[in-house]
Order: sequence, then C-alpha cells, then structure tokens
Amino acid sequence: MSKPNRTTFIALVVLDDAIRRLQLDGPLQPPQHGLRLALAYLYSTCLSKNRDPFDSLWLTLLGRDRQPRDFRVTWAGTQFSRICHDIGVPHDINLIEALAKGSYIRD
Repeated sequence: MSKPNRTTFIALVVLDDAIRRLQLDGPLQPPQHGLRLALAYLYSTCLSKNRDPFDSLWLTLLGRDRQPRDFRVTWAGTQFSRICHDIGVPHDINLIEALAKGSYIRD
C-alpha cells in the first residue's frame, strides 16, 4: 500500500466530507454529482474491482440502506475503510489527520 496521489486524495476528502455531513445533517439529497464522481474515480483505481463497498457507501449516504439510522455513520466509515484498502491506500493516522485538515499528505 502506498500514499495516495493528489487526485485520489481529493476524492477521499469528498467521501470523508460526505460522511461528516451524514453525521451532522442526516442523509444526503441526490444528485450529489461531486460525490458520484469521486466514487466513480476511486472505483476506476480499485484493485479488486469489487463494487460492493462503493455501492454500499452511496446507499448509506443517501439513507437508502438497511442500516439502523444510528448505525449509518459507523457503516459509512466501514465502507470508507474498505474502499481505502481496495484502492491500496492505508487508512491510518496519517490519512485521517490529512483528511481532517483537508491538506495533502506530505512526506
């Protein structure tokens, strides 16, 4: 696994922001073009070509999943971790800090 390139990092920031909005405001309203683009881009870089975490995160963010309402943010975070793993980016403290700052990871 390696550090994400700038485009991948920005796509991960979009997903992280959507999860935070889910936590604060509840399910997102479609169409969410930026979020859809971020998911599509990340899927295009996916090593496993498994769409499940991408589809599951999308449905969770829109509130169209089968998860209890109080569990949605946790489930979204789980899918985010799966996506990170599938695209070969470690979901570690460095990534979490960079996402919180919204600034690219520096060596």
